[in-house]
Amino acid sequence: MKNYTENEIEKSIYTYQSVILLDPNMRIKLIDENTTYGVKLANWQESNLLLELRQTNINLNLSKKHTINMLTSHSTFVANVSIVKKIPQDKSTFYMAQIISPIHQKRQRNHFRQEATVPVTLIVIAEKNSKVKPPPPIKGITIDISAGGLKFTSITKIVPPLNVYINFSFHNLRLTLKGRILEHFEEVDTHQFIYRVAFKDIDTETQQKLEKNILEYGSSRRYK
Repeated sequence: MKNYTENEIEKSIYTYQSVILLDPNMRIKLIDENTTYGVKLANWQESNLLLELRQTNINLNLSKKHTINMLTSHSTFVANVSIVKKIPQDKSTFYMAQIISPIHQKRQRNHFRQEATVPVTLIVIAEKNSKVKPPPPIKGITIDISAGGLKFTSITKIVPPLNVYINFSFHNLRLTLKGRILEHFEEVDTHQFIYRVAFKDIDTETQQKLEKNILEYGSSRRYK
């Protein structure tokens, strides 16, 4: 891992901290290996963070670095942190963490994400020459949809990444698309998981239709 100077880290905090904290929709995702957890930012002083994880049965590895994604309305800000101390409480666990890399602003999203709740079915595509039988279809409910992919919740635990066919109907448009369940997922609790799917090989006409439907759906929601 690259060693960053204290000045590089402090400069990035000075540049981005107020932008991040002033966004009322700011959320933080902490990535622990292949699992992503939603955490609450309880305090942020210089490079020191106090993070609240509202799951008492999770034990983050204090000897490894972790990545945090700070999601605002328009951008995602990424940094690496080290967990300094664990503070268990009755209904949640607090972690003292230190930012150990400069905060980096990722490129803004290519596609607008529309919050929408519709049933979705995913069929796992068998790997070439694999003798392992694919699992049964995965049922879920979307959280948001864009022309580039979707986010959904399911009670089925999946081991991503996986190539899948995605079947869903959205605003009078029925679609069967090829996609890939991305590696990082969120464990809400022991019975609910959140996954992200990126569409693959989608033709321009279909993508434009979906984008048009997403915008129309958003407009209809605003004027109800």
